[in-house]
Amino acid sequence: MYRIPVPYFKLRGDFSILDVSKEVTHLFYPVTSFLHLVDSESRNKIKRLLNVPSPGKMELNLKTIESPTTLFTIHFNYQQKEDTIHLVCLNETDSYNHIHFEFQQIREKIQSGSWEKVIPKETEDTAHNVNLQQASRKISTINDLLNIIQYDLQSAGKEEYAELIRSELADIKEYISKINKTTG
Repeated sequence: MYRIPVPYFKLRGDFSILDVSKEVTHLFYPVTSFLHLVDSESRNKIKRLLNVPSPGKMELNLKTIESPTTLFTIHFNYQQKEDTIHLVCLNETDSYNHIHFEFQQIREKIQSGSWEKVIPKETEDTAHNVNLQQASRKISTINDLLNIIQYDLQSAGKEEYAELIRSELADIKEYISKINKTTG
């Protein structure tokens, strides 16, 4: 199991650690119980894993070597007969930070009047309007995708990420609307 290329834990039903992959040793402090890695606000959630149908997934805040709270999606399989739990942990914080960074860059370009860098400039006005319409549709698509993951964010107690993304998208849409009014 040490060679599994992702953070993997094999646990007893009481969450004591039986085995881990090498990736775990790079991300987490050595502990004897998985519960020691779980943020206090997520402990009750992980304990409910024993009563949830397996396989399944949930989001938890885990304590890593680099951060006291890092959001992970946990894919689990509780094998009741053997009283073992298999967990794979996927870091989600980097994904949210990357999306937030991209939104910030787009917002700054639009605010500074450099929206051509966000939406490719065409030689014809009609192409310009089409690109603005495409940008508005893309914002709507992102909002739709955000609605799909909304439940997972709420379950993880991270609905503020969704609200932040929606706020950034609303600002971008407003800037596009202003551009449409000035060029239309």
